[in-house]
Amino acid sequence: MKVIESGTASQNHALPGPTGRSRKHLPLTLLLLGFPLWWFLGLSAILPVVIAVPLAIQLSRKKNLVVPKGFGWWLLFLIWVLASSFLLWADAPGAVPGGGLSRIMVYGYRLSWYLSCTVVLLWIINSKKRDVSDTRVVRLIGWMFVVTVAGGLLGMILPKFEVTSLVEMILPRSLSSNGFVNSIVHPAAANLTTFLGRDEYRPIAPFAFANSWGSNLSMYLPFFVLGWFTADAGWRRFVGPVVLVLAVPPIVYSMNRGLWASLGLGLVILIGYLLIRGHRKHRLRIVVALVCAVTIGSVAFAMSPLAGTATERLDTAHSNDRRAQLLAQTVLSTAQGSPIVGFGSTRDVQGSFASIAGGGTPDCPACGVPPLGTQGHLWLVIFSQGLLGAVFFLLFFVRQAFQFCRVRSRIQLVGMTLLAFFAVQMFIYDTLGMPLFTIMIGVGLMWREALDSGSAKGVGLASYFPRTGKQVLVLAAALVLGAVAGGAVATARPAVYAAETSLLLAPTPLYLSGLSTTPAAQSITVDTEAALVLSESSLAKVQQAHPELSVAEIRSRVNISATPNTRILHIRYRDENPDRARGITALIASQYLTVRGDYLLQRRDQVLNDLQNQLIDLESLTPVAEGLQQPEATTALGLQDSIIDLTVSDTSAGEVLSEVSSARIRNQPEVLIVSLGLIGFLAALVVERVMVRRSGRPVA
Repeated sequence: MKVIESGTASQNHALPGPTGRSRKHLPLTLLLLGFPLWWFLGLSAILPVVIAVPLAIQLSRKKNLVVPKGFGWWLLFLIWVLASSFLLWADAPGAVPGGGLSRIMVYGYRLSWYLSCTVVLLWIINSKKRDVSDTRVVRLIGWMFVVTVAGGLLGMILPKFEVTSLVEMILPRSLSSNGFVNSIVHPAAANLTTFLGRDEYRPIAPFAFANSWGSNLSMYLPFFVLGWFTADAGWRRFVGPVVLVLAVPPIVYSMNRGLWASLGLGLVILIGYLLIRGHRKHRLRIVVALVCAVTIGSVAFAMSPLAGTATERLDTAHSNDRRAQLLAQTVLSTAQGSPIVGFGSTRDVQGSFASIAGGGTPDCPACGVPPLGTQGHLWLVIFSQGLLGAVFFLLFFVRQAFQFCRVRSRIQLVGMTLLAFFAVQMFIYDTLGMPLFTIMIGVGLMWREALDSGSAKGVGLASYFPRTGKQVLVLAAALVLGAVAGGAVATARPAVYAAETSLLLAPTPLYLSGLSTTPAAQSITVDTEAALVLSESSLAKVQQAHPELSVAEIRSRVNISATPNTRILHIRYRDENPDRARGITALIASQYLTVRGDYLLQRRDQVLNDLQNQLIDLESLTPVAEGLQQPEATTALGLQDSIIDLTVSDTSAGEVLSEVSSARIRNQPEVLIVSLGLIGFLAALVVERVMVRRSGRPVA
């Protein structure tokens, strides 16, 4: 492996000399400087991917590309991303089965972002400072902070502002109406939330979501401080404080607790850096001035109306429970279904955490559950690329943090602050997009500075790839053998069949819903009905008809689901014998309707008997001339009406909507084929690395 040092060993990192004006920075400059225009045109989520093409062309013209240490982990992660595409249609436990072609679009969008972030990282590292200076990059991203603050103010002043973008006009209606596509091509200033118990608008411009706005603002802030507050910032030093003051209201009204936590962490990092690395003569003075400024600002903030909004948001942890349940279900589904390589993309959850029939409605879109693999970049990686893919993803960033943990320069301070923010936000924000793009720029700047100063050694990109045809053959053979083994294991699995039927549950009778004079026996919901399907009383006769199975075994093979926001219950039973699967499914449905009907009849008779006894007790009373006006007589008439209603009431539990049908369950061989294929590839790669190390050659 070729280890490349700065300055002397690589012309790519020679200190810049006086040359003519370079235009190599133009793709990045046009992207960031024109970001408000791209947002207005509906291009802001697409152009960062597009500019990766000219940047990649520039890289292709260079020899001996340098990559950061630990880049091998990132390459492995990218391999896992590519391999996970074969599992896009694998069903995940706890998720809605099946999927449409839009899943390819979402996967391709995320893949393009990962590749774009990779390209910009390598481009920064391998660009000469005279072509793409640190100052230019820092000020460009600092400008993005100004743009984001302006977008936040727009969201506060004109929260209902939205336009139909040029891209939205050009796209076919079938595509532009897609929720995912619409979110990235439709410019809007804010989105409406109600979790504080009232309508509140959270700024999102110039991004698609409120959390994206908060994440991006925090990532741009370190660049803004470095580029607009240093001695050589010129006029920016006078504008910078004004921008920071203007940023406070949208930061508060964004209600982004992750953003607030990141800003607090950033302040701690800055104070620590000034105390440790600041100029000895001025460090104490600067820290005292900074603490005083923060104290004065905090007092002013506490006396302003903004403090009430912030306090109310902190006290309203509306999403904590749902996030915890979602991440638990995400990890559990991945561990059970595809722990090695994940499922390629996100999946919709069956039902909701409150009910198997739960789901979003026009009046309550938040009643639905976000897809598995959302609400945090880490959970996206775990679900999409598996637990092993997540390990590779994390190891890359841990390696970068370890490399620069001593923070010996301002650029390293910025880069390490970004990594610290990312460590907080990857649990709560979907940072794939401009936040990760910015992080990669920060990592690239740290490495370029370290390489130019000679404080670190880079690694040649070629060293991560096989050098000989024999190595390629060994890796390919291991991959194929693993895949063949996975296919053999999948083929050896016994065939399993699933039989399914659907029931339309009858509405809850009045005498059970608490609307009669008799208190309700219990709260009747689709979930309680599902529990009754699996109860001992419902499954006992099923077990008697099939003594070879225990009640517990029957229950473990039954899956109950419901159509969202309806009373339609789906009963699904799995068995190796298709005939037995159909028979047991029909018997379970029949027994449920019988048990439920018997209970309703028994309960009706009980309530009817209670009402009749109450009426008998009232018959001893002799009403006066205006007897109908007396409370007792009025109660008696009400009891008589209730008795009549109960006598003619229907006690049926529901009806079967569809006959029992069965089909063979796909054993999803692609999960084992891809997983074991990658394990074989990884094993061969480890052996090859060990052999290289024993030979005395440097290892990437």
